[in-house]
Amino acid sequence: MTATIHTTVTPIPSAGLAATSATIGSKTLKVFLRDPQAVFPTLLQGVLFLLVFRYVFAGAIDSAPLTYVDYMTPGIITTTLLFGSSQAAVTVAKERSAGFSDRVLSMPVARAGITLGRLAAQSTIVVAAALTTLLAAFVTGFKPHAGVRELVLALAMLVLYSVAFAALFLALGSAASSPEAAQGLAFIAIPLTFISSAIVPTASMPGWLAAVADFQPLTPMIDALRGLTQSDLIGVDQTSLMAALAWSAGILLVSVIMAVRLASRTKALN
Repeated sequence: MTATIHTTVTPIPSAGLAATSATIGSKTLKVFLRDPQAVFPTLLQGVLFLLVFRYVFAGAIDSAPLTYVDYMTPGIITTTLLFGSSQAAVTVAKERSAGFSDRVLSMPVARAGITLGRLAAQSTIVVAAALTTLLAAFVTGFKPHAGVRELVLALAMLVLYSVAFAALFLALGSAASSPEAAQGLAFIAIPLTFISSAIVPTASMPGWLAAVADFQPLTPMIDALRGLTQSDLIGVDQTSLMAALAWSAGILLVSVIMAVRLASRTKALN
């Protein structure tokens, strides 16, 4: 007589969105903090740009009615967020290349949580870099001329920019064919920075170049931040503010959708 053995298979519980996001975000931050070659360039790059333009180029640029340090600081901080976020692309590509992404995707986790966790961590990193740059700006003479409401809104815009830029590079890194290719994506930050109002007023550029600078997303973002921090002197340009919000929301929405979809690929890079 053959005995029948009944077995019950207990399903492995799936990690929820919050748990997955928290785990991936914590892991991303720990890896970043353990790598001095990533920490110091990310946190100090904006400070270096600030010092160079503050003391080398200030006398050659007419930024009236603002002093040059008050004019350039919002631009330097915004571009610090952009350059700092480019590291996210490299991080994602390295994880795919090493097979980490495959191992995570083989577990019962909320796949959107992988992107959201990375996004939270990378945003935190670049906000820290921006605050380091802002502290250096205060030391070198930067003075806001605005009310509390405008300054609070400026900080909120800064956080929004950081999330949007981090999402953009997460999507680009997920699409990159290799870590080297992802590293090359940081190049897009260079023309966006210099063909914008970050360093010089766009009115000083040739007409065709000024049109390009005014149309690209970084210029209204910088102009909005500049207006909010110096509203008592130049006022807040509502057109720039609305354009900055629209660009940030659009970049964030499209990039998150792309990053979530691309992060679901399970084939590791060669």
